[in-house]
Amino acid sequence: MSSLQGADALRARLKALRQNVFKPAGKDWADETARIARSMVPNRDTRWSKGRLHDSIKRKSATQRKAIVVAHYSAYFVDSGVKPHYLTPRKSTVARRAKQGRTIFARAARKMHPGYRARPFRAKAAHDALRRYPIKDKVIAAWNEAA
Repeated sequence: MSSLQGADALRARLKALRQNVFKPAGKDWADETARIARSMVPNRDTRWSKGRLHDSIKRKSATQRKAIVVAHYSAYFVDSGVKPHYLTPRKSTVARRAKQGRTIFARAARKMHPGYRARPFRAKAAHDALRRYPIKDKVIAAWNEAA
């Protein structure tokens, strides 16, 4: 079909890369990333997290194009930190508190959330997993076997 010399061998090598390298390597990388990330976050019931973050980190999928690791939305806050802020009511526009036997209505709570420093773990876990499972060896092996 093609006038290019060696086109069939090149096509076979690219097909071998697509089928034999990226999906298994992505799977290994995603599983290792999830394992490393789980080891970097606390696995305890705190006042805010309720222990959800540690258990929620897992591999969602690994295809020939991409591998996805997911976590609870609180991972973004742990990763980038939280500034101190006032606690506001969730359902209504007014916060209701009982104090000294009477009910007090206010637009915002006077208590501040203290905030906490950033504990970056997502990018570090991804880089460490890639260092532990290099794709280079699998690519070279699949390239040489297909020819």
